[in-house]
Amino acid sequence: MGAVAVHAADRSAEAPSRRAGEAWWYAAGVLVGSVLIVVTAIRQPFSYDELTQIAPYGSNSIVEIVTATRQPPIDPLLGAMFQHLFGMGQLRQRLVPVLAGIGTLIVLSLLWRRMRLGLAGAFGVWVMATAPMMIRYSAYTRPYALPLFIMVLFAYAVHRWLEERRSGWLVVAGISAVALPLTRVPEPMVFLGVTAATLAWFTLRGRFSWAQTRPVIAISLGVLVILGVPMYLLLAYTADNFLDTNATGFVGRFGEGAHEIGTAALPLLASWYSWWPLTALALVAAVALGGSRRRLFSWLLWWPMLAAPVAFLLVYHFLNKFPFETLPYRARAAFFFLPAFVLALVALAGVVADRTSARWLRIGVAVLLGGVLVGQLPLSTTIVVTNAAPDFDQVAQTLTEEVPDDAIVLYGRPSPVGQTRQPFLGRPRYMGDTPYVATVENAPLAVDDLPASGPVYVLINGQCAAPGRCEAETEGWDEPVPGFRIAQRLERITLYEPVDGQEGRAGAVRALRAFGDALGPQLGYTETFVAAGLLTQLGEPAEGRALVRRMYDRATPQVARDIREVAATEGLDPFS
Repeated sequence: MGAVAVHAADRSAEAPSRRAGEAWWYAAGVLVGSVLIVVTAIRQPFSYDELTQIAPYGSNSIVEIVTATRQPPIDPLLGAMFQHLFGMGQLRQRLVPVLAGIGTLIVLSLLWRRMRLGLAGAFGVWVMATAPMMIRYSAYTRPYALPLFIMVLFAYAVHRWLEERRSGWLVVAGISAVALPLTRVPEPMVFLGVTAATLAWFTLRGRFSWAQTRPVIAISLGVLVILGVPMYLLLAYTADNFLDTNATGFVGRFGEGAHEIGTAALPLLASWYSWWPLTALALVAAVALGGSRRRLFSWLLWWPMLAAPVAFLLVYHFLNKFPFETLPYRARAAFFFLPAFVLALVALAGVVADRTSARWLRIGVAVLLGGVLVGQLPLSTTIVVTNAAPDFDQVAQTLTEEVPDDAIVLYGRPSPVGQTRQPFLGRPRYMGDTPYVATVENAPLAVDDLPASGPVYVLINGQCAAPGRCEAETEGWDEPVPGFRIAQRLERITLYEPVDGQEGRAGAVRALRAFGDALGPQLGYTETFVAAGLLTQLGEPAEGRALVRRMYDRATPQVARDIREVAATEGLDPFS
């Protein structure tokens, strides 16, 4: 959705002649992006969020499929349809985002060709196709790639309608608009609202006629009100009112939210692009150079694509009532910044194609843009070859082949106080009922749930076994623990086996105490509480109380306060 009409003075820059091989550059960019997305989808293990997403897909109940994900219905319904048609498998169960990601590259290529952006548009396709976020979240089974594809499809249909006034494109725009809030709510709602506002502004400025823009404005606002608002209210209710729109809460949260944006959100964005000074320089140049700025600001797609992720970021930090440590701003939300970023680079690339620009300027901009493209390739390569989550298929195979069938396996993902601890992900997808595996997370274990006999093994997921938010580290936690030795070092996960005859329920208590001590209060507080709870159920409450007191004595005053707060909120302390 770009400038359908351009000023005569800018026509040479806006509509460069189509070179003979130009189309091949677009096609090659789409092909490269498609290969990277498909390879990533095949290689990457499923994360916890993805396994949660696909868990209900095998059901024959549409209601169960839709309600289990607590999301708008289109993405889970499409995912379930593909699973029913093609069965289970990493690529097959990721077909929705994979096809959406490839579709986004194709539609953007068609759009930028229609806008006559020439090789500048082809450069944008290459940046988009090799962008780390594009590769990762087009191979991620959650509704991120799909809504972005629908947003781009809507933009393309609107562009064709404004250019040709053919009713078929208006129908495509209407269907896309309806699909947006039924796929994802936050960014699409802002996207539709800003699209309507931008069209109205351009019409008032004489860019378009009301006959051209009125139907699109009506579609955008109508869908926003009729579908978007009810879907938001429904999801807000099922998500336990994620947002606090009270004015007092906003004012009280403003300073902390601004600090989070500066210290967490912006560094997160910088970490997913080329070396950040290079990226920042390219963005500044795109706005500072007159020709680039005029092109960028004249494109209808730029404003809604920029406003959608910006609005979500501001809402997330100023209206999200949950502590940032519990729900940090994540790269998958920042994914929606990618089209606006690439559009800025395309506008800047127009300077290189503009023969009226000074030669030194064109060379300097070309070097800068080349640096941005090449600079993102190392991270893109890492996305393809390095797993973002532990491979629980490998872990499950190790447990079923290397551990006795009657073993008790205690699984922990030690995380700093207050952070979510994800459960063991090997069952039921990758393994059967033996050996017994219990997750040591933010919930007590019952003695009756533990087998009465069997050697006690411990699995430690090292992904979060260090202070700070859970990051995709590849190193496992493999510190020495009294009474245990390391049996296997897997990706991020270490398997410990007993050497002092730890068996049954008493052996589970000994293991939890040993690992709680080794991890320390900040990371091992859950293990300590679970051990104290089991001791109480085994008739030794005094020993359990002594264990909890010892943990608090070892903790720093701040960590002790944090543990008490979390224990009170989540009911961890068996003696509170």
